Amino acid sequence: MNKKPGLLFAVSALALIILAAAFDFSFGGNTAVHLRSGINPDDVLYVCPVADNVWDSFAEAMSFGKKYIYMGFLFAGIILLFSWGWALYQNLLKDKFVDEAYKNPWDLTKIIFWMAVVFTVLYVTPNHFRQVEVRGSDEQWVLCENTSEGARPVNYRAVKLK
Repeated sequence: MNKKPGLLFAVSALALIILAAAFDFSFGGNTAVHLRSGINPDDVLYVCPVADNVWDSFAEAMSFGKKYIYMGFLFAGIILLFSWGWALYQNLLKDKFVDEAYKNPWDLTKIIFWMAVVFTVLYVTPNHFRQVEVRGSDEQWVLCENTSEGARPVNYRAVKLK
């Protein structure tokens, strides 16, 4: 009997979203970009212009405080290690296992873990891993599929990962 149906639904929904995004699944029927004759499809990568969106703007604004966020997580990690060590030390002194000593370190571990997940999701947008530079262009580009809206074929030698 499953006692946490909300958690199961959230994990299932997250898995479906990741799979749909990874395989560029869409409900619309986009047509593929047709290449001119004489162009080898193996020599082409498809790039799309970066659309200005809220997530990229927020991640860019957060990048100015990235150093302080890392310092905060490092400080929290040191405190976390100390609290786990202190709980272990207290149990070793008593020479018996008292699970109450691990309640606060475990709660702190969950808080720090979920804060790290939230900051990672906010900072690392999907475009972060797809951004490329196209030789001879000053625009911002991301790799995309040939069926994506605004896709343009570019020779693979002119594309460089950022």
